Amino acid sequence: MLRDAVAHYGAGRAVEAGTLCGDILTAHPDHVPALHLSAVIAFVTDRAAEGALLLNRVFNLDPDHAPAFATLGDALAVKGEHEGAVAAFERGVTLRPQDAGLHIKLGVALCDLSRFDEAETAFRRAIALDGGLTRARFNLAVALAGQQRPVEAEQAYREVIARDPVYRGVWLNLGNVLTDQKRHEAAATAYRRGLAADPDNAGLHCGLGAALYRQGLLADATQHYRRAIALDPGNIAPQRLLAMVLHEAGEREEAVRIYRQVSARDPSDHVILNNLGACLFELGQVDDAIACAELALALKPDYAAAHTNLGIIFEAQNLVEAAVAAHRRAIELEPLYAKGHANLAVALRNAGEIDAALMASRRAIALDPEQPLAHYNHAHFLLMNGEFEEGFEEYRWRRKTKMLSDGDPVFDEPEWQGEPLAGRTLLLFAEYGLGDAINFVRYVPMLAGRGGRIILQVQPALVALLRPMLPDVAVFARGEPLPPFDLQLPLLSLPRIFRTTVETIPAAIPYLRADAGKLARWREALAGVTALKVGVVWAGNPRHKGDRQRSLPADAVLPWLVTSGVQLYSLQKEPRPDDAPVLRGLGADIIDLAPTLGDFADTAAACCALDLVIAVDTSVAHLAGALGRPVWMLCPYALDWRWLRDRSDTPWYPTMRLFRQDKPQAWDRVLARASEELARVVAGERELLLPAALAG
Repeated sequence: MLRDAVAHYGAGRAVEAGTLCGDILTAHPDHVPALHLSAVIAFVTDRAAEGALLLNRVFNLDPDHAPAFATLGDALAVKGEHEGAVAAFERGVTLRPQDAGLHIKLGVALCDLSRFDEAETAFRRAIALDGGLTRARFNLAVALAGQQRPVEAEQAYREVIARDPVYRGVWLNLGNVLTDQKRHEAAATAYRRGLAADPDNAGLHCGLGAALYRQGLLADATQHYRRAIALDPGNIAPQRLLAMVLHEAGEREEAVRIYRQVSARDPSDHVILNNLGACLFELGQVDDAIACAELALALKPDYAAAHTNLGIIFEAQNLVEAAVAAHRRAIELEPLYAKGHANLAVALRNAGEIDAALMASRRAIALDPEQPLAHYNHAHFLLMNGEFEEGFEEYRWRRKTKMLSDGDPVFDEPEWQGEPLAGRTLLLFAEYGLGDAINFVRYVPMLAGRGGRIILQVQPALVALLRPMLPDVAVFARGEPLPPFDLQLPLLSLPRIFRTTVETIPAAIPYLRADAGKLARWREALAGVTALKVGVVWAGNPRHKGDRQRSLPADAVLPWLVTSGVQLYSLQKEPRPDDAPVLRGLGADIIDLAPTLGDFADTAAACCALDLVIAVDTSVAHLAGALGRPVWMLCPYALDWRWLRDRSDTPWYPTMRLFRQDKPQAWDRVLARASEELARVVAGERELLLPAALAG
């Protein structure tokens, strides 16, 4: 009867097995095996109290009944009493040291307590007793992973796969340990192998989403997170991850919606609240963003990332001191927080504390050497400090910084490192900024004599300007088909190749020239103007990440420059909506040239026909400088690296004067000084058009 009961139980017929055990116990109340099997059946059919009573009877009759200790351990583990479970299994192992199954149970219970080293010993003993136990090998891998030994864990999982390629959980866990080793492509392969056998496994979809995200494949990652959510809608984890990936991918509206859903399900999740705040800030909802960060801090006052987010918001509001304080608080709470140090560095730079910014930046990079944006910002601090050799080396990280390189050309050909070209063709290409292209195209003639052919790809607006300047270079507009080439390099990497220092900046001005015909027409059109002819640009590309610091509305600039004896000309190619009424209000004091400026060749001719260009830090300022024209640049306090520190001139453009803010957003003093000196030029002090060294 007992054998029949065991057979029924093994076949999943617990009721039949329990009936037979009852018949046995009716005839033999102290039949220990029947009592034990009845206890097991009670536990698996959710009658834990009855099972406990039956086990007590077993122990009263046979205190050394090893299988009963295994059952007791199982029952305690289900209840979450892991210490008790370990004690029960240890007693069972003592009684039956050759029972491999008991060693496995002991190891699992030890894993539940994160006692992974002891668990490893238990699993290795089970394998020694029975080498065919795939479960023991799988759990050994779990224990090795728990001890932060991913390479050994990987090998153990692969041994399981060699025995049973569809063993439950093995591909998921293998993917996880590969992820721990930052082998994201291999991890993705593992998750996909698992999905081939189990396509509706939410955990595998979630793991694959994470691996794809880490490879920068955001769209593919979101697809698998969505699938994980559909398969397991009660699991909040893939929803959290989907929101974060959507946020990074720029799908902010949907990210906000999902962040809110996650937060509604778990209002105590300070991380999601803080991320929601960051996303709302990027959508321009500043008050709501601050509220989210503050709520995150109410839940967890020592949450460094929320202080960082507040610091970023304060920076956007030009609350420089508050921003620095918030970032300092973040790293006080978490001294090893690399992002906190990196953001502090930026805030310190905006506060004009360049030396302190360099220190904070170095710390950020030491803590996280693989963070591209931290390296990129560090390059700015170094270059601003005149440390060009290290700075241009760090500047290479811009190509790995997604927020900076999105939309820039990418080529598979090898990057040129300055070696002789020996008959090969080199492609030089502009990246994002028009001003950058104008600034660094000065290096292209320096490649003459290197033995190769040069192709230059630039933004379409620059082609007509540059083609006549570079007769030996094939100039193409971005988007045009390119001929074959062997090597490639961004224009902005040429200073590194030529080992440029502050003293060796190539500044043979002008290195650009206006088209003779266009210039003649402009001079003829302006020939009757006896006043000082001054071109003005007050705003740059609104999509530029530093546009808040550098650009101004027309009504903040132009009234300062209206001066007796001065005729203003607007070179503002794309006036903003609020500019038009200002221009109309100034009447004849300013003439809008924008309708006549088709491309930079037109703008170059206009600049050359004027006496002076006054501009904020935009491509027109670079153009005027490259043409060798007098140019006054209105500089923000947290200015671009190429203008260096504490200078009123620049080695990049000898005919350029820098009018710097003396504190953040203090434009009135800059404009008042420009206004005063403009009046002095009209009064006869023409030397003020140029920097003092050149004027002298």
